[in-house]
Amino acid sequence: MAQLTGKVAIVTGGATGLGGGIADKLAADGARVLIVDIDESGANSRAATILDNGGAASAMVGDVSTEEVAKAMVDRVVDEFGRLDILVQNAYGVIGLQDGSALETTVESWHKGMSLLVMAHFLGAKHAVPAMQASGPPEDYDPGPWEGHGLRHGDPPPREIGRIVNISSVHGLLQAAGTMVYETGKAAVNGLTRQMAIDFGPLGITVNAIAPGHMVTENLEKLWKDVANEEGFHLEELQYPVRRTGTPHDIGNAVSFLCSEEAAFITGVVLPVDGGLSIQLQENIVLELKNYIQENPGLKTFFDGGFGTGDRR
Repeated sequence: MAQLTGKVAIVTGGATGLGGGIADKLAADGARVLIVDIDESGANSRAATILDNGGAASAMVGDVSTEEVAKAMVDRVVDEFGRLDILVQNAYGVIGLQDGSALETTVESWHKGMSLLVMAHFLGAKHAVPAMQASGPPEDYDPGPWEGHGLRHGDPPPREIGRIVNISSVHGLLQAAGTMVYETGKAAVNGLTRQMAIDFGPLGITVNAIAPGHMVTENLEKLWKDVANEEGFHLEELQYPVRRTGTPHDIGNAVSFLCSEEAAFITGVVLPVDGGLSIQLQENIVLELKNYIQENPGLKTFFDGGFGTGDRR
């Protein structure tokens, strides 16, 4: 039996990219999935693909940074599938908005970026957690006897009530120059994740975040092909100890694990799924890459075509 059978999930930003990979994996592992995205065509296409592959999914259009949509998506999933167990908060995209340092970023960009990066996570949890509590654990969940080392007093705490997984970024762990909105927003997601883990743990809900590295989504793959060359892409790969960049499938695997019973004692964690990118001493990797760059003076990367925050992860 698939590890998520009987569970129901919402995946925001689930039409394409990381969200699409997450939705595919959760459905393949037995969850029924509601995909929420501003891309109506993409959301419907993803849901149709999941259905064609034998899974259960539907699509909803909406901007999850608004409370109206945050509430509506929870109401919709409970009405359609009868319960809610999993909330994956992945939606983000402000392509074209100005970013930069505090001197260059506009007030409009700051507010919109914080709304999508931080407010949406707050609103999603605000409306999802009561629905998770009302749903209770999956019907076939057996917690086993309340036992273990030491004495057990009173009734056991709630377990398997829900999972929240927030998609952060390595940019929330390590900062890049000239992108204050994105870096600050992702760092805030990490703090928000830890706070929610403390608040919702006693309710039987775990809250974790995933920090992806360079993930080659559909949009980023196109940008690489349009702008870069093979030497430039290999330069990106050389920055990763595993010598490859990531895919949406890699993130889907990590999310599915965090939503499984095997991860029931993991909460408040910001898990880098980055092929080791964030564990390296930077001065060493720069010196190691120097020779490769000198040997390949014609290399081009996706940075050479302009780089918007909407493609960052």
